[in-house]
Amino acid sequence: MGFLSRFRRSAKTLDDIGSIASEEDLPVISDSRNTTHEMESVPIPEHEVESEWESTEMIDSIHLDRDKKSQRLVERKKKSQKPRKKVNTRTRPSKLVPRPSQGLSIDIDHLVEKKSRRKISATPAFEELMSELETTLLEADMGHEAVDEVLMAMRERLIGAPLPKKGDLERIIDSALIGALDSLLRVSYWDFDQTVQSLLKDDAPIVIMLVGVNGTGKTTTAAKISNRLIQDGLSVVVAAADTFRAGAIDQLSDHAERIGARCIRSQRGGDSAAVARDAIDSAVAKGDHIVIIDTAGRMQNKTNLMQELKKVHRVASPHIVLFVGDALAGNDAVEQARTFQSFLNFDGAVLSKLDTDARGGAALSIAHATNKPIVLAGVGQGYDDLIDFEPSNFLTQLLSDDIDPSSFTIVKRDPNE
Repeated sequence: MGFLSRFRRSAKTLDDIGSIASEEDLPVISDSRNTTHEMESVPIPEHEVESEWESTEMIDSIHLDRDKKSQRLVERKKKSQKPRKKVNTRTRPSKLVPRPSQGLSIDIDHLVEKKSRRKISATPAFEELMSELETTLLEADMGHEAVDEVLMAMRERLIGAPLPKKGDLERIIDSALIGALDSLLRVSYWDFDQTVQSLLKDDAPIVIMLVGVNGTGKTTTAAKISNRLIQDGLSVVVAAADTFRAGAIDQLSDHAERIGARCIRSQRGGDSAAVARDAIDSAVAKGDHIVIIDTAGRMQNKTNLMQELKKVHRVASPHIVLFVGDALAGNDAVEQARTFQSFLNFDGAVLSKLDTDARGGAALSIAHATNKPIVLAGVGQGYDDLIDFEPSNFLTQLLSDDIDPSSFTIVKRDPNE
């Protein structure tokens, strides 16, 4: 079963594609010479704007019977009129090296440019289809704002388009959906390796700080990044600044020994900021290139944790801050990323276990929710199983069970887009 299997089943059951269309008479006007001209079509107003569905009531409303769909749409419209919370998007001096990324699209110009009196319209059947898509995306653990964004983009792309033959309707819907999902991943991507090399020209050691909830693979990710940099010929010091868990200290120390990094540690309960500072001082003294700081993530004591992270950040002054999220955590990973960003702005995300995530909710939502790119992805248990995240590859793998990949068109994205 694919990511979109439920939605595509609903789309294919449209026996009468006219149920999502309205027939438009093309009005004409006459001038004094009795010459007729077609009037320009009036742009269809947007029915929705991006909103925040954060209440339990709104989430529960997805499971109501179909006859309550109108009530749900009214509630969403009311929510959309509330001012959106602004995410802290403080930008650091632009020392991150931009990396062009790729997106996906399906070419349908030959279909939508056809003249037709029948246009796709917001009929009850069309809204039923959008409701089915909404449920599909929520079941894939996508964030609620990201779901709203996809639905809004789908309406903008579909409503008013010429109604095609039934065989072509599926392609038009696929194109609109791929475009909407692709837009969620359009943030300013930067190249991890080139950024590190660029920073090394001006400063050393380079300090990389990892943040995230315990259990997301943060310590393993620290080891994978260390191994990646060591393979590039750089010397690495890891700081076991998660002093809340003795297991985390021992785990990082064991990883360091295996991959050839030095580990700076203290006893359980030690001062995390002091460990980070000691690691930097040691790197300076011995001429090491990189310091990677592994931090705690005990969300059950969020206030103390965030104050601790702020202290580590203040003391270490990291060049790069990366949020580590578990792809299998879905919407929880999105909320975690949002929470960490509200306290401590990060430069990008690393998603662990991306190879085992069939739903894709976290990857599709984190970039949209935080306006920060997914920079690296863990795709296995080995130290070498860490890759650059490429949106087009991710979407191709996610959608390949539902849509023939041969129909995809690879599109280059401006790194500053």
